[in-house]
Amino acid sequence: MKFFPVVLSAMLFFFACKQTSPTPQAESVTTSDTQIPADFSDFYEKFHTDSMYQMTHISWPLQGDKSEQIDSTHYQKKEITWEQSNWRMHRPVDYSSGDYKRQIQMLGDGLLIEYILITAGGYGIERRFAKQPDGEWNLIYYSDMQERGK
Repeated sequence: MKFFPVVLSAMLFFFACKQTSPTPQAESVTTSDTQIPADFSDFYEKFHTDSMYQMTHISWPLQGDKSEQIDSTHYQKKEITWEQSNWRMHRPVDYSSGDYKRQIQMLGDGLLIEYILITAGGYGIERRFAKQPDGEWNLIYYSDMQERGK
């Protein structure tokens, strides 16, 4: 079982990085009756399908954290700053298979927190998007694969 988190991480990144159909509509999203702004939905689709757009809509250097293995069975969060030079493009996730669940939390009109969870394992990622003064959305925080609540 010591390799379970590593295998789950690899699976999520494999499926997240492969080409898929356009981003699923809001009905596949668990939002606790949160209304996702229309301009965010348009941004989200373009963010995941246009690599140049994605790179220009990330607040560099990007704050976040990642899992770091400390021994054969334990991981810990490590705060990091993601850089353009080592960024892996984020692609749309296919929620129709039931393997992943997306949760959205809106904080006011300009901050959205997204959790993408592996339904079978309790692991997932967290991303935070903020509306900028110019009206554009940017990714402002990214936490890679970590154990999360189901």
